[in-house]
Amino acid sequence: MAGNLIVLRRRIKSVKNTQKLTRAMKTVAAAKLRRATTELKKSRPYRDKIAYLLQQAAAGAALETQALLQQPEQGAVLLVVVAGDKGLCGAFNSNVLKNSEAYYRKLTADGQAVSLITVGTKASRYFGKKNIEVKKSHNGVISRLQFADAGNLAAELQELFLSGGFKSVEFAFSEFVSASRQQFSISRLFPIVLEPAAAADAEEEASAEKVDYIFEPGAAALFQSLLPRHISAVVYQILLQSSAAEQMARMVAMDLATRNASDMIRALTLLLNKMRQAAITNELLEIITATEALNK
Repeated sequence: MAGNLIVLRRRIKSVKNTQKLTRAMKTVAAAKLRRATTELKKSRPYRDKIAYLLQQAAAGAALETQALLQQPEQGAVLLVVVAGDKGLCGAFNSNVLKNSEAYYRKLTADGQAVSLITVGTKASRYFGKKNIEVKKSHNGVISRLQFADAGNLAAELQELFLSGGFKSVEFAFSEFVSASRQQFSISRLFPIVLEPAAAADAEEEASAEKVDYIFEPGAAALFQSLLPRHISAVVYQILLQSSAAEQMARMVAMDLATRNASDMIRALTLLLNKMRQAAITNELLEIITATEALNK
């Protein structure tokens, strides 16, 4: 009995230590989620403004020969899969990687050649285990995400697309929809599709039809200058979306683990008290029995 009590106390102590760890990880994930969502909101107006100016410049420039706007008739699809560098985030990595693999196999089943680039350690390991060739891996980017990282990745993808051999460049990632929802998404980066211009604020919206922009040194030059910034901003938004979704999943998973640990501690403590009570009762019975025997 004494041995069982010792084992049970050790188990309760172990669960309490694990609970401290999961509670700390939940706190860290919540802080990282706040930073990611704040950066997401702050960077979105920049992306929208660049897109608006790009559209305005495109309206005054001859862009028929702009390679980034043209889709080659033949070539492979370059699929960029974005996942996390670490685990302990529920089904986040599993969902995005399984959906990405399903999309990859759908394309190949249709006869479309596909090349893979992975962002995140989990993605490179996953496809390595599946014996799917990965053209290049970018590990450690999401965990220390900076705008410069997005710019470097955007420049690399642009160079690959312009070098030929690829008809499109697409991102497969987990989109952060809200604090309680994320969804798998496919977003095409190249060739660029210029959406109809949207005013960046109410003042521009009210005056958009009345303003004729004068571009110096010219619309084409401005377009060429804005295009790399636009591409970097789009890639940065995608990486931020994935980072926010990962931290949200980790916060939820650690919260659940913490609550499960509390339930387990209560159950083990109750069992410990019952075992102690039984041990005390047995000792009392032994004392009473011995006393009665002596009195006889």
